[in-house]
Order: sequence, then C-alpha cells, then structure tokens
Amino acid sequence: MGCCSPFSAVTTAASADPARHVNFTAGMVLGVDDYRQEFAYHAARDKWIVREFLGYGTLSGLAVTVEPDAKGPRVRVTPGAAAAPSGQLICVGREQCGAFNPWLARAEVVEKLRQMTENAVDKDHVTLNLFLTLCYVDCAVADVPIPGEPCRSDENLMAPSRIADDYLLSFSFDPPPMAEALAMPALDAFWAGLDIAPANLNTADAFATALRCAELQLKLALGLYPADAPAPAPADLGQIRIATDASPRFRSALQALWVTRLRPLVAAQRCGTDAAAANECVLLARLSVPVVRVATHWEVAAAPPGQPTAVTLDEADRPVLLSAAIAQSTFGAAATDDSTGQTIAFLSAAGTILPPVRVAVVRSDSPISVKVPPANPASLGRELTVKAGGTGVITLTTPASTTIDGANSYALAVRGAVSMISDGANTWHVTGLVR
Repeated sequence: MGCCSPFSAVTTAASADPARHVNFTAGMVLGVDDYRQEFAYHAARDKWIVREFLGYGTLSGLAVTVEPDAKGPRVRVTPGAAAAPSGQLICVGREQCGAFNPWLARAEVVEKLRQMTENAVDKDHVTLNLFLTLCYVDCAVADVPIPGEPCRSDENLMAPSRIADDYLLSFSFDPPPMAEALAMPALDAFWAGLDIAPANLNTADAFATALRCAELQLKLALGLYPADAPAPAPADLGQIRIATDASPRFRSALQALWVTRLRPLVAAQRCGTDAAAANECVLLARLSVPVVRVATHWEVAAAPPGQPTAVTLDEADRPVLLSAAIAQSTFGAAATDDSTGQTIAFLSAAGTILPPVRVAVVRSDSPISVKVPPANPASLGRELTVKAGGTGVITLTTPASTTIDGANSYALAVRGAVSMISDGANTWHVTGLVR
C-alpha cells in the first residue's frame, strides 16, 4: 500500500557518520560526500530526539477498520502520522486499503500456509494471527541527466535527483520489534502491585531492600533477567512494601532505575551504537483472520451471522504517543494513571494465576503446572503474559470450559514466554507476541 506511486521504492544506503558534521571553512572545496555528511548529521539528530525524548507509536490518525468488499474483507487505514522506534517520522498522506484475498494468493503466503497446515488434522481451515505494520521507506525519484563518459548505456545517462520520504503498509506473520513499548504495561502493573501503607517499615535498610527487589522483579517481568544468574530467593519475589511517607522518594528511585539500568536494555536503538539495525516499523493492529481452502486457493472464511466480516481487529498492543499539550492536561494525566487494577504476579510453585494479573513470572527449576484464569465474558479483551524465569518446563493448564487456542494446556520453553488475549468465549488466543 502506497509507495511513491508511480515510482518504485528503492531504499537508499547511508554511509555517512551521523556523529560528525562538516566544519565549513573559507576556501574549502565541497563535494557530494560533504553534503551527504551534513544531511546525515542533522537527520540523525532529529531521529535521536524523537526516540529518546518521545518514544514511538501512532501520533495522529491511522485509524484501522475492517470492512466487507466485493473481493472479500479488507483493511482501511486513515491518513495520519507515526514515529518509528528508530525515531523516523512517517506520514501517510492518503487513505489506504488492503484486501486479504489477493494477499493470500501471493506465493510466499501460499508457502507459509502450506507449512502451517502440513501436519494439521484439518488442512483446509486455519486462523492466521497477522500484524498490520507501518514502515518507513525512502524512494529515489525525479531522474535527471548526469554528465559522464560518452557511449554510456541508457541506465547510466540518468540518475535520481531527489530522495522522497515514503511508507509501506503490510500484513506480516510476525510483529515488529517493540520491546520498549511492551515494557510500559509491565511497569504500570508493577506499580499497581506495590503495597503502600503507613504501617510499612520506613527505614533506610527497608528502602534499599525494596529497591533491590524492584530491580530484580522488573528484570524478570521484562524478560531481562540473565539466564546464567543465580535463582532469586523466594523472599525477593514477594510483594514489595513501602511506607506511605517514602512512596514519593521510591517513585523517583524507580524512575531513575528505569532510565539508567532498564531502558537501555529494551531501547530500540541507542546513541553511539551501530550494532543494532534501525527499526523503521511500528505496529498498528493485530488481526485474527480465519481462512479456508477453496479448490486450489485460500480465502477469508465467511462472516458469522450478524457480523460484517470474520476478521477480528485488536489494537491492544498498538503503541500511541500523546502530544506534549495533551499529556500535560487533566485528561492526559488521567489517561496515563493506571486504573486497570492489573498487576504482576510471581509464582515459584504450582498455583493459579488470578484474573487481575497482567504479567505472571513463574520461577521454578523443576517442571510445574500453573493454571490460567478462565476466558469468560468478564475477561473479554484482557491480556495475559506468562514468562518462565527458571530452568524448569512450565505447563499452563486451563480451568473447565477454557482452552488455549483449542488445547487444554500449553508448554512454555525454558526461559520462554507467551502472550495471550481472551476472546470472552472460553478461549485464550496466543497473539504471537512472545516476549
């Protein structure tokens, strides 16, 4: 969807050093490399400001809807803007539509479906967990004649004179990397789970112990706890208790902990490091798409009675950014206040994850089973992430009438994690956002 029409997208390569700018001096002879270097410096600083000060996500618009069409269901995206994890700004200037059935006919998608159904009992029906992703690309455009040697071939007579900002909207089987955005709900849930009360001990030792346990628990919750680190003591996984008088100071300490120790471990891209490739993509929505094989091709299944399409749209993991003006308003302050009641739970033995839990960290060096909450109507849309923090295999079991993608159990890999969402109709659906 949308790439510098009628031009083809050609991603350009940057070779200039983003940490240097040209030292303009009288008499200096400037060449192409000098202009590229100066542009690279300023462009890199713009992106640095965005990703370090603002973060990433949808800035405005980009509303996603699924609607029926003569050729089958399609996705519609309104004009809008977003910031990618790299700090690159993306502008979608016109409304875009993407149809599922033509996408299902692409060779690479057909091959993926073949692999997914190869060992399945029902080889003609499958539900796809797709991710609608918006990515920044640039396009070389506006060809002009260029000087050169005589008798050149036609392709060497012209060269693009402009690089145009552009974008690519696509369906993907995998979500874009978004570790920092996914850390936000865990931070909110962690704060909501603190025991802040006047009767709690208010001493320097108690404060230091609480902060040490907070760092350990947050690393477990965010999947940052080293695999070769010693197992934490059960006491370190208990509820953290803070005296009411110490809570403002503890909040400040947690903010410093996040900025100095934790955020660098989940940041999409850090200054001064070239090892990690820039992530130019941001998630808009997750789509649950039931498809069926019809003769020799695949297409979206028929809509259930009373529904326009069979496709389910989920924007729960979509990162969004409030403008500075809104963030400072009463509405903005209320919107960022955690009112969900969801918390983080730590389990070191067999047990049950209670409904308010958003993130459950199971720490065991031996195989154990942990039961997930029921996926009943009261849990509709609720997300649950379970992380294995030990060397034992963790098996998730379900209460009566509830399944995980149709099964009564789900085995987590050692140090593995899984994210699920409740459909409110007795099924936890694995979203594919394994963290």
